[in-house]
Amino acid sequence: MENTNAVAVALVAADGVIDKLELETSIPKSDRTYLGAYQTKLAAGLTRKDEDARVIEIFRVWAIHRHKQ
Repeated sequence: MENTNAVAVALVAADGVIDKLELETSIPKSDRTYLGAYQTKLAAGLTRKDEDARVIEIFRVWAIHRHKQ
């Protein structure tokens, strides 16, 4: 089985998840800046597993933070 970013690409394209996270002020500025750069690389299909993992971690922390409120 080949690993691809198909799920991430579809999620970003359909719902603009990364765009919305970039506007979320509860996420540190450095992470929001990273998300913008990541989105560009994702569109070109050039992300690495460690970059994908960082985005997942940003999303996980944000989701936990929002759930606690």
